[in-house]
Amino acid sequence: MSEDIYTLTKFLNYPWLNTNKKIIDFMQKFNQRITIKKGELFIKYGQELTAVYGVEEGLLGIRFLTLNGKQRTQVIIGPGGATSVIDVIRRITSSPYEAYAYEDTTIIYITKEQALEGIIGDPTLSLAFMESLGDIVFTLLERLESSSSYCPKQRLILFLRNLNDPFQVEENGWYRAKYKFTHQDIADIIGTTREYVTLHLTDLKKKGLIKVMEHYIYFCKDFKTIIRPELYSE
Repeated sequence: MSEDIYTLTKFLNYPWLNTNKKIIDFMQKFNQRITIKKGELFIKYGQELTAVYGVEEGLLGIRFLTLNGKQRTQVIIGPGGATSVIDVIRRITSSPYEAYAYEDTTIIYITKEQALEGIIGDPTLSLAFMESLGDIVFTLLERLESSSSYCPKQRLILFLRNLNDPFQVEENGWYRAKYKFTHQDIADIIGTTREYVTLHLTDLKKKGLIKVMEHYIYFCKDFKTIIRPELYSE
């Protein structure tokens, strides 16, 4: 398989976690919600994990400590995504990660007991949890692979490509990303510095491919097609 086809068929969600409607629908039946303010830590390292959490509205970042002691956002969870699924299935009690809100976020949740009862009592829900577990593992493996196989510029392009679609709103011929990210946010996600991100976003702006207003990134028409060659240049 050529590098071109390989990249097109992988990293299609980088760094977003897939949604799982079956789990979210099940969680909503319990009508248990909390609101997390922008910038607030929702789960801390070492915190006791007592529930499965789903994002109803807003955006969560999942951040791990790397081997060199630095924090890095590995997964972004939007509406329809769930976290702590692995912890429930494996009965992990102490969180190995932090979860924080990029914006005001509504969280729905079920206790571990409610989750396990649902898994035991409903084979289709059990399958949904296993699919979610697989999605989380796959997302983390792709993050590891992208870090070893691609330079920061390529990871930036992957991030922008996947932010562009489907999270966009058309405005006067431009396509605005649904979510806001600062240059530092993006740097933390792709594993580089804020200055590096600023340099390359400025280059893309000069080329007329993007514009940035109030931390929203606007994409030109056919951005994904135009930017594709950038994935293979250093």
